[in-house]
Formats: sequence, C-alpha cells, structure tokens
Amino acid sequence: MISLKRSVLVALTVGGAMLAPDMQAQDGTRSKQPVSSKKETQKPEEQPARKQFVIPRGAKVNFSEIKDDYAPSLMIREMPKQGALRMVQRPGQNDMAVSANKEKKATILPLVKGESLLANPFSVSTPNDNDVAISDSGFVLSVINTNIFIRNTATQISSPVKSLFSFTQPVNNLQDEFDPKVMYDPSNDRFVLVCMVGFVDSTSKIIVGFSQTGNPAGSWNLYALPGDPLQNNLWSDYPMIAMTEKELFLTVNLLYNDSSWQTGFVETVIWQLAKDSGYAGVNLTSELHSNIKLNGRAIRNLCPVKGGSQLYGPEMYFLSNRNLDSQNDTVFLVKTNGMIGATGNSVSVQVLKSNLPYRFPPDAVQKGTNQLLATNDCRNLGAFIENGIIQYVHNTKHPVNNRPTVHYGVIHSATTSPVVTGFLIENDTLDYGYPNISYAGLNPSDNSAIITFNHTSPSVFPGCSAIQADGFGSFSPVLNIRDGQNYVNLLQGDLERWGDYSGSQRRYNKPGEVWMSGYYAYPYGSSFPKAHAAWVAQITTNDGIYVAVPSDPITSGDSFNVFPNPAPQMFSVEFSLNKPEHLTFELIDAKGARTVLMRDWVKVRNNTFSFNAGNLAKGFYILSVSGNMGTSVTKKVVVE
Repeated sequence: MISLKRSVLVALTVGGAMLAPDMQAQDGTRSKQPVSSKKETQKPEEQPARKQFVIPRGAKVNFSEIKDDYAPSLMIREMPKQGALRMVQRPGQNDMAVSANKEKKATILPLVKGESLLANPFSVSTPNDNDVAISDSGFVLSVINTNIFIRNTATQISSPVKSLFSFTQPVNNLQDEFDPKVMYDPSNDRFVLVCMVGFVDSTSKIIVGFSQTGNPAGSWNLYALPGDPLQNNLWSDYPMIAMTEKELFLTVNLLYNDSSWQTGFVETVIWQLAKDSGYAGVNLTSELHSNIKLNGRAIRNLCPVKGGSQLYGPEMYFLSNRNLDSQNDTVFLVKTNGMIGATGNSVSVQVLKSNLPYRFPPDAVQKGTNQLLATNDCRNLGAFIENGIIQYVHNTKHPVNNRPTVHYGVIHSATTSPVVTGFLIENDTLDYGYPNISYAGLNPSDNSAIITFNHTSPSVFPGCSAIQADGFGSFSPVLNIRDGQNYVNLLQGDLERWGDYSGSQRRYNKPGEVWMSGYYAYPYGSSFPKAHAAWVAQITTNDGIYVAVPSDPITSGDSFNVFPNPAPQMFSVEFSLNKPEHLTFELIDAKGARTVLMRDWVKVRNNTFSFNAGNLAKGFYILSVSGNMGTSVTKKVVVE
C-alpha cells in the first residue's frame, strides 16, 4: 500500500530576520534581483509531500563475472544551446565595482600527492561526470558516464574496466544510462552506486546498486526506482547522494520530456532509502519528499551534505542556491529530521545570506583552440558537515578578472544559528571549475577540508588540482594533480563539456587522506585524438602519516598513450535526426541472428552511436538503426 502524508515547512528565518531570495524565473531565465525585506510566506499547496514506496530487488550482478560487454554509447555531437544562460569569457572586462573577497596568502603547508593514475578511459561519451569512492581497506571505485574502474590499492591490481551499461543491464531494459554516483559506507564496509536510465518519462528510472561485500568487484544487489515517481509525465535527471548511519539519501531533478535541463525543470525531490535492506537484497523501503518550494518556486538542485569524519543522522542537510542567476547571495539550508515512516519526518527550509555573492560562471578557455569548456551554472557540487560546520563548493565567476572560479562557502553554527561566509579559490591565469570537497581533519578540533577541482587555461591543457582550507580563510598552495595532454574537441560548434561534476571522498580510517577523480584531456587513439578521461589521485595533508608511494603512469615526456592497452575496438556510426525518436540499435551476424545493443529515445540532430566490437568473432556484421518514425540506417561491421 502506498500512503501519502503531508509534512510542514518551517524555520524560514536567519538570526530572527527574513532574507529575500532571488527572483529567478521558473523557466530558467535570469532576471534582476529586487532587494526586499518582505516576509516570506508559504501557500498551503507548497507544503512538502511524502510518498512511500517498497522496491523489490531487481537483480543480482557480479562485477567480475560480466563477460560480453558491448559497451554501447550514444553521444550527441551538438552541444545543447544554453541561450541567454551562456556566458563567454572576456578577460579584462570588469562587470562590477565591488572587489572580490580575495583568497588569503597561503598559510597552510602544501598538500602531498600519493597514488596518481589514469582510471576510467574515454568511451565515446561526453561529459565525464566523474565520481570516486575509497574503502577503509583500499578499494577504489571510480565511475564516469560510460564505465566503471576498480582498483585494489593494497595489491596495486586494477580490475578490467566494465561498462556501466553491462553492469546495469539486468534492470535497465537496454536504455542509455548516465550520471553515475558512488559512495563508500564506513559503517557497513559496503559501496553504493547510483545512475540514471532513460530520457523520457516512459523509460526513466533510477538504478541503485548495493555491494554485498566490501569488495566492489564482487556481487551487487540492483534496484530500479521509478523515474516518474509522481506519475505526472516527468523524468529524473542529475542525482546526488549522501548517507546517514541507517539511510541513503538521493536527490534528483524532475524534468519535462523533450526539454533542456534549464527550461524543462519542474522540481527537485528527495529519496530516502533503507540501506541495510539494500545490502541484504530484500525489499527496499523508501520515502519520497516532493513539492519543496519557497514563494511559489521549487528549490532546485538539492546537494546532500555528507558526514565529515563519519556518518551522522538521522537528520540530513541539503544545500541549494539560485544557480542560474547572474548574481545572488541566497543560500538554502534544507533539512529532513527523521527516518523513513517516522511521524515527525518533515522537510524544513532556512533561507541564508552569504557575505560573498556568487555569479553565473563564464565558459573556460583551452590551450591551442577556440573550443570553450561549458561551466553550466552555480549549483552546489559538494558539501560536508563536521563540528556543526558545513563546508561546500560550487562554480562562480570572479568579479574582477571574469574567470571561472571556485566558490568555497562555510556555514558556521549550521545546526543552531547559521552564518555563511564565502571565499574564492582563484587564479590570475587559470580557469577553475567543477569543484568537490571532503573533510581532511586530523583530530576533533581540526576543520580542514581538501577541495579538488578542474583547471584549464590558454597555456595549460585541461587537468585537475587541489587545495587545503581550514574553514576560517586560510589555504595551502594549490597542488597540481595533473595537466592534460591535449585540448578537448568532441562536439560540433565551439563549446565542449567540462563537467557536470567531479569526485572526492575521505578515506574514513586514515585521517588527512582524500581520494579525488578529476577531468583529464588526452588522445584516445587516432579516432579521438582530443578526448577526455578520469584522473584519480590520493591526496594527503602535509601532517598526514598515510602517504602512498607516488605512481604516475603517464608523464609529460611520454608519447600519447591509450589506457587500457590495448584499447577496445570501438565501432561508431553517425546519424542525424530532425525530431526526437525512439531508436533500436541491433547487431546482425552473417546467419541473421540479432543482438539488441540499445533501445532509447534519441535527441535531435547529429549523434554518434558506438559499441565495443572486441568480443565479436571474426566476420561480417550489420549494425542496424531503426526508429518508430521511419529512421533506418545500416552499416557494415568487419571484425578481422
């Protein structure tokens, strides 16, 4: 039985005073920000709703036993147009008279880089959407939009890379999968993997995997949550995850069909899941929180706040802002305060004001090309809480040099009387973007954080960096993790994908140690000489005692390498659509036997479909692409 309950939205004050939010239009466009002290009120229909689900286990999959891996991938060759939201960087033009809150001079010892390696290879998809998790025993689980990389750091052995498609196939109905997120659970020595499937309401679902043991290369329990949970013809996009001691929290955006993430947004919802049931492979009890609004507008892109040194709970905090505004200082602190099914489990919202405004970021510049890297917006990309202090990061624009810059925010007394202070992680020559953050303190009084982010510039190929912050405005020097080997050029037009997020996680049993996954530009064979991959690295504070022997398998003096070696035999076909269409991609052998590689709704204009032909026997095959609106494409595949 599905029950529907109502909860109450409360606590809309900060320090006794109401704060005015920005006036971003619901359709994603930006408007001017009036300054007002008018009291915020809730309408009855704006009260958050609760809906309970029981999700049966859909399948069990063993990562190491995955054999036939065609790794199908669909890449739209045209960057979706952002219209008025896109900002092109024009150095030297100052858009405001107010000076920036300048980063203080480095007063913390430099960070130390340990293990450092190319992890997830390019597989004909963009963007990367990096995420990473590290277990207490040293298993690294790294994901991008198309594949999964696992490494045992204790033995220095990496498992063969498997596609996200093959891992999720038992529950994904051959739809395209995207936006993976991973996290390690130190309370249970288990991993969680989440990804999305499908781009319209009829095919949309959220796949949640729970590892059965502490080895991510072993068996997993897979569950499929509905992508249109309210049955109002919407689909789910852009997940973010965090845990308490007992539960997994997942936020997703609900969008209209055939719309962009800017203009098609309807609301962000919160899934609350019983993780012990997921580890055991039994029915998964869950609760969905929806209709989280303020002043008639949905609060967008809720970023769950992870525990710093350990998992906390039962309450969970979330952060949001007006991420599409040209400039704003509003910060939303959202909270759930109970466990699944609890009578008092409600959603509350506090409206905070940062001393440092955030600004819609410009696109970033690459070396050797006019191709820019898209920064998307100012949404919160990572956050944690420790000692009652929430630290978070997101993209912004430097108000003086107009470069893409990292906004680092600190909410002191977050659980009582929150006060928000902002800082800029800035550089006069490098563009910074897509940061993440993890707790790096060595003792209960240490509020240190390690912030990781991507970098690029007219003189440096796209790579990744890190910096340490103490929560009060002191910073270490920036540590260069890895520069790229080339610029990125995969799409038509002059805009490439740089995000939509990067990975970071504390190693819970080793204070001062954080693992990150960042953007790395490199050549992937002759077919894709300007591609990108995930670069994974171990970072420790200078006072830490757990520093691995550095290993950097690709150095600046190497020739352009491909990883893994040899590279998969990727076969590609390009096609163009005038309108969205549901397509079936089939492989037909010489005897007429058919293997369906993918079925999904495909967006308009130029697309590239690819798959790994390395598992096929020698001979001739036909790749058939057929649609429900008459599209029919065939191409011969020769395996020698």
